[in-house]
Amino acid sequence: MSIPNLAATPPQELIQLAYVSKRYFKDGRTRVQIAEEMGLSRFKVARLIQKALDTGVVKIQIEVPGPIDVDLSLELQEKFQLRTALVVVTAVDTDEQIRSALGQVTADLLSETVREDEVVGLSAGRTLIEMSQQIHAVAHCDVVQLTGVADPLRERGMMAVNRFSALSGGELYSLPAPLVATDDDAAAVMRRQPAMQRTLKRMSAVTKAVVTIGSWPHGSLLHDSLVPSGEAAALIAQGVVAEIGTTLLSAGGKIIDTLDNRTIGMTAAELQAVPEVIAVGGGQHKLSAVRAVLASQLPSTLVTDAATARALLRS
Repeated sequence: MSIPNLAATPPQELIQLAYVSKRYFKDGRTRVQIAEEMGLSRFKVARLIQKALDTGVVKIQIEVPGPIDVDLSLELQEKFQLRTALVVVTAVDTDEQIRSALGQVTADLLSETVREDEVVGLSAGRTLIEMSQQIHAVAHCDVVQLTGVADPLRERGMMAVNRFSALSGGELYSLPAPLVATDDDAAAVMRRQPAMQRTLKRMSAVTKAVVTIGSWPHGSLLHDSLVPSGEAAALIAQGVVAEIGTTLLSAGGKIIDTLDNRTIGMTAAELQAVPEVIAVGGGQHKLSAVRAVLASQLPSTLVTDAATARALLRS
């Protein structure tokens, strides 16, 4: 768009532009009030305000404190029809730095949006451990562990839900079990345990689910746990590139249900029924996985890093 040449603007109008701009943008006066002060019509004042913007007499700069790139967030939100997208800018692009930054933004998001007596579901994952270490306040809510643990150290796998629950002061519904049982019968036995039943039944009440995005073959503890048995390679051959919660996904976002009878946690159908699903993931190895999760349309909110967001927008 061409910018009008102010050199051709009469001096009197330049003075009017400056005066109107100060009174409207800095002093907070209305157009009607300015019109009365200057003896002009409110339509003339409106034209002066617009000309001040068009010619650069007034420049509006929007800055959001913290690490959020607002423009990328809005573009990502619009392209993938998300309720919310939060794109995090990091100083360096190491996996550790990205996990820390995503954890902080997720912590801030939950502090601001969790309502009193909600039921919040959390999956396992290193990014959510970061979140649980960085969140300092959250409304009273029950906390449901959405998946069993793929981490070799079960205590570490349950760290996020334990810390978040202690902070929220609500009831904790835990799943002290592996994410994937050795076979269908073992999974059925686990699900019949009273403690498991209590948690699995509570999943239908979850109002906000926070799940990390696992990337296959790099960036997934579930993948790593299935390498010794050869199942990881077999699932990759079937097209698995990502997981969200207990749900395996192909590159196009299709659900691959090979392990469904053996997984312990919230099913894809249950996840689809949750009013708000916050997916968290980013970094060098997770682009394909994040793309697959978006294609599945399971999340309503995405928290990711700037490099991943730019790559998603180019695709």
